[in-house]
Formats: sequence, structure tokens, C-alpha cells
Amino acid sequence: MMRRRTLPVVLSLLVLAGTAACGRSGAAESPRWSPPASAAPTQAAPRPAPTSTAEVRTRVSAAMLDLDAQFHPETTEHTEENSEAWKLISPCRDSLPSDRRRTAHRERVWDGETIWIRQYVVGYLKVPGRKLADELRATLKKCKKYEVPGDGRTSEIVQPSPPPAPNGPDVITFCERLIGKATRHQCTLLLVRGNFVLQVDASANDGDLAAGTELIAKLAPLATAALGKAA
Repeated sequence: MMRRRTLPVVLSLLVLAGTAACGRSGAAESPRWSPPASAAPTQAAPRPAPTSTAEVRTRVSAAMLDLDAQFHPETTEHTEENSEAWKLISPCRDSLPSDRRRTAHRERVWDGETIWIRQYVVGYLKVPGRKLADELRATLKKCKKYEVPGDGRTSEIVQPSPPPAPNGPDVITFCERLIGKATRHQCTLLLVRGNFVLQVDASANDGDLAAGTELIAKLAPLATAALGKAA
């Protein structure tokens, strides 16, 4: 199944709720976000910013997810990890301006029978991750629908990102309805801490929106813990 690979935080995920699911080919009312059930526990301060390219690479590698225990057997078939220069997700535009200054990056994809998950971690020597979060949030305010470059599909943003939590690392979450020969849904979680950004894209193989939001909610604490190893 074709999926978009490019365009392509640490607090508890804003709960993804009210998922009035869309069918495989029909549209329905867009789901709404519910507020966090409780305040996030106190987090340790981010580690100091990296001082060398080698350090950025090491810390990026440390933040790669291991999903075998939590998602077995769905993720037993996964692609090889790579360090190609994919971009952070940036609907309606080629890339986020500050992402062009990335220092190190790694991608890992799991392609199971019932789910598809992609993780991308980026580290910056000179750019704070919050700057990337601000740029993506500004993009999402204006971008509601766009043509996916080289994909032949149209994307609609069907869930808005929640506002940033005060005094905490940034979390950005949203889902997209990908319209082509068939209609599918893909959800994104972006976590920011220090000079590092972790992006997770996920979808259920039946293309269901409710299943995609549930999958992102399940991945959120794992991604938060992984990013803590880098930042």
C-alpha cells in the first residue's frame, strides 16, 4: 500500500477522543480533542544542547523506538533503519524553514499486517526544537487541504492540533484524510524537547480514523520515553 513517506515533548499526550470515525470511503464529522485528564508529572529538565555533530548523531540514534514487545506480532515485518534526509512533516509547504538546518536524522518504519508506523528523529546543533514546533503550528493554522507532492492524492487535515501546554515541552498531534483511489487516514505525533524533534506517523491498514488516533495514543508514552534518551 502506498503511503506518504516524506513531507514530510515531553508531557502526557492530549487524549484523542470523540473519534467519530470516517468510513473507508465516506466523510463524517471531524473528531474533536478532549483536554488532558490530569496534569503531567514533573519532568526532568532537558539535557544541555549538543556541542558537536557526532553528539547529535549519537543522541538521535538513542531515541529510536523498539516496538517489538508492545506491538508483537504486528511490527515483526519492518523496514531497515536509515539516515536518509527525509523532512519533518510540513503540510502545504515543501519544508519547515528551520528543518533545513538539521544536523542528524534517522528513520525507522514498521509495516505489519494490521498497522503501519513510521518514526523519524531529528537533531539540531544550533536550532531549538520549539522553533520547529512553532513553524509547524503556524503552518497548520493555514493549511486545511493540499495536494501531496508526487503521491497523486489530496490530503485534508481532519483534526486540529491542540494548543501548546503552558510551561511544558511541545506536543503537536493531528490526522489527515488521504483521498485518492481509496480514502485512508494517517495520524501524526510530533514531540519536541531541547534540540531534538521526534515524529511518529501511524495508520491502521483498514484506513480507519478512529483506529489511527487510538494507535497514536498508544505510541505516545513510548515515544516520550524514547525522546527522553536523546534530550
